[in-house]
Amino acid sequence: MTGIHSIAIYTPGTPVSVQSLEEKNSLGENELTYFNTCGINTVYDAGSISSYALALGASEKLLQETGISPASIDLIIYLQSRMPEQFISSESTRLQQDIGAHNAISFAISNLGCADSSMALKLAKDHLAANRSASNVLICYGNKLISRYRFRNPVTIMGDGGVAALVTRNSENKIVAADIQTNGRYWDLFKLEYQHLTPDQYRETCTDVRRYGFELAIESKNRFREINETLLSRQGIAPQEVHHYLMQNISARAYEYYQSAFDIQISPVCAMNLAQYGHLGAGDIFLNYQTGINAGLFQKGEKVLIMNNSPVAAWSSVLIEV
Repeated sequence: MTGIHSIAIYTPGTPVSVQSLEEKNSLGENELTYFNTCGINTVYDAGSISSYALALGASEKLLQETGISPASIDLIIYLQSRMPEQFISSESTRLQQDIGAHNAISFAISNLGCADSSMALKLAKDHLAANRSASNVLICYGNKLISRYRFRNPVTIMGDGGVAALVTRNSENKIVAADIQTNGRYWDLFKLEYQHLTPDQYRETCTDVRRYGFELAIESKNRFREINETLLSRQGIAPQEVHHYLMQNISARAYEYYQSAFDIQISPVCAMNLAQYGHLGAGDIFLNYQTGINAGLFQKGEKVLIMNNSPVAAWSSVLIEV
């Protein structure tokens, strides 16, 4: 069996009210309406701390809290930031070196947006199943503002933070199954031009707001329905046997949409973390799961279905038994 042994959240810096963000003053009427109703009150500002340093800080915190020896880590799955500090060089092997995990294999994954974390959980589970001598897989990620703008219209408001998760041969927080689908038709729906620009000119843009808000939303509903029905059927689990549903933290509107579409209740920890942290990219689902455990909301034996998607577009569902 494979399960999540532990999760560490690393949010150095200062919580900032989104109402104090300077960029708010430049928003149009429709943008401002979304900004004020997406359900985010504060975000963490890590200042000059890089995405790599956030991933490293979370990994070091996890090792310290668990007492796990870096030498016992067999695999490191590093979730690549959308804007690495350097091109060509390897942040995944740098982290391996910095934490002293000299016996590990290390690599990075990217390009699935928020769903990178779901892919990492699937790869961790598959790696332990295929390698009897392996015991510990470290997943880590740092979410960091990559331009002057935290507001990603029409999606969310970005916060800074690092996460790390240790996946082991463990019967608790068992990763029962993970399914992922992608669709290349949306590959450039969101983009940030950087060549021939200076960093202060970087700004992510949505190439077609209507396509995001309508076409992709409908496809997301259909994709999640297909993934969830297939995943649960394969495990012999009825939908009513799922005790908790989690999602990544995008907006209050997103929760409302999926709750209505599937007649489910998204766990309140999602809205709580959305309000406090904003969107932490691929780190959201780890933050939400750990919050549910710490708060005692998720009880041993209960089933948690994590629905995680990205406008790349990618859709994933991960079933965990607490």
